[in-house]
Amino acid sequence: MSMYKYTRQEAAEMLNISTRSVDRYIKSGKLRSKKEGKIVFVKWSDVETIMGGWKSTQEVIVPQTQQTNPSTQSVATKEAHTESSHILETVYTDLKSEIKQKDETILNLSQKLWRAEEIAKNSVSLIEFKKSQFLLEESKGYLNSEVDNIKNEKDKLENELKYEKTTNIILIVFVIVLIAMAATVWFLQI
Repeated sequence: MSMYKYTRQEAAEMLNISTRSVDRYIKSGKLRSKKEGKIVFVKWSDVETIMGGWKSTQEVIVPQTQQTNPSTQSVATKEAHTESSHILETVYTDLKSEIKQKDETILNLSQKLWRAEEIAKNSVSLIEFKKSQFLLEESKGYLNSEVDNIKNEKDKLENELKYEKTTNIILIVFVIVLIAMAATVWFLQI
């Protein structure tokens, strides 16, 4: 059975009060409530406690003119006391059940927290991760500058190679021309 079974309107009708009064009771803490969607439900034990309190005060407060027998007042008081004891027992049982549920929830959350802490202890810390990420970025920057240096060196060597090839070709042509001239001079002397 749900602990919140009366709507706000039903509680107002049972207590013979307006829904505004029910709202004031909720705000003051006399009635515990739970909202599901747009409907506000009121805890049944709180409604019955208020109803029982009214019944017991109605039964106990008997006008002086109507009191004929003091033993009748005593029986009414005992009945009111028994009824309020029953209501208090119901409230106590409900609260005990709620506390048990909350204790189970706390225990469950504590276990989840413990597992998360164990996972965090066994994993790489965020500082270490950031440090390694920084070193990786730094090494990328260093590698990029080295690649640029190698490209510049390559371009320089290619230019030197072109110059040497041109110089070699000029020397070869010059040597061939000298050999041709020497051969011409030799043929002319003979």
